[in-house]
Amino acid sequence: MRFTQALLGFLLPASILQGVLATPLPDVHSGLAKRYSGTPTGKQGDGGPDDSDYPSDDDIRGAYIAPSGASVFWSQIGTSQAPYDFAQSIGGVIVRGTYPKGYTNQNKRSSQWIQDFRDRFSAIYAEKASGEVFFVAPFDNKIDACRIWSRMELPSLMDNSDVTKITLVDYTNFANKKTIWEPTSIPFSKREEAINQLLSKRADQACNDWDGYGDDPADPDADPSVSIPYAPGWCGVHVTQYQKNEEDVNPNPNYRLDITIFDSQGETIGGVQFADAPTDVNVNVDSKLPYVLLVKTGAVDDDAVLFAYADQSWGSNDQEHHCDFGSYDSGKRQGDCGFSC
Repeated sequence: MRFTQALLGFLLPASILQGVLATPLPDVHSGLAKRYSGTPTGKQGDGGPDDSDYPSDDDIRGAYIAPSGASVFWSQIGTSQAPYDFAQSIGGVIVRGTYPKGYTNQNKRSSQWIQDFRDRFSAIYAEKASGEVFFVAPFDNKIDACRIWSRMELPSLMDNSDVTKITLVDYTNFANKKTIWEPTSIPFSKREEAINQLLSKRADQACNDWDGYGDDPADPDADPSVSIPYAPGWCGVHVTQYQKNEEDVNPNPNYRLDITIFDSQGETIGGVQFADAPTDVNVNVDSKLPYVLLVKTGAVDDDAVLFAYADQSWGSNDQEHHCDFGSYDSGKRQGDCGFSC
């Protein structure tokens, strides 16, 4: 304590030293002080218990099993099994391999706290990592800000003094690798700026962590495996566009859109109804897919409706996406397109 006080006294003005020593470290969870970085999601939605019914941070740390190989992380690759395959190729492990079987798939408890639990066991996985760690992702490293990697894992790795390097691995070709971070003398005040630069966050893109673990590759070690909540392959989108300033159907100054998303089996998996669509402004369409479908209209009736999903973009006149849009009839037109999901 005397050494700590002397050291702090050397670094800090006397006027704030007493306050620093008298103020305990904040701990938003019970038990051991929080050591990971980032803020867990907390409760989502109505109903359910007021407090999490999933394991506490201390329980998660107690369940953690130290791996003999490197820790492998991933993000924004849909349902690809690439992280598991890469981890196997280097004798490493993905997050599930550092907890008992079935531990990370405890969605039998409240749905309101499941994302918070995933945030926390992911952050503790990063907190416990050491040496060189690997990040399997798109090689442009453009990751949405809402992903677990962006919010919890990367900040925790950068604050982990046992981590010596973060290596990006192209999920489509494991031979493509590059170092994206090594410990430096970046001042703490510049930490957020450094994280933002490293993330290269995808612009004009929204997302949510789908019902699984973030961008879960559903590796075969899962017990029970997390099921993909839709039939992947070739999905479809149906659009009804309402003309603007049409008294009978849409007196509003902007177009309105009904949008329905179907999976490869024709099941409805998401959509919006009568959504306001100002010119060149994206309408975000949530669904069971791992990314958000973006849709926007032009300025006049003859303009194409534009779509974007993950790394795909197309218009309502695009034959590669099998688009078929009709003419306006009674103030509205309808059309369909397909896309890879």
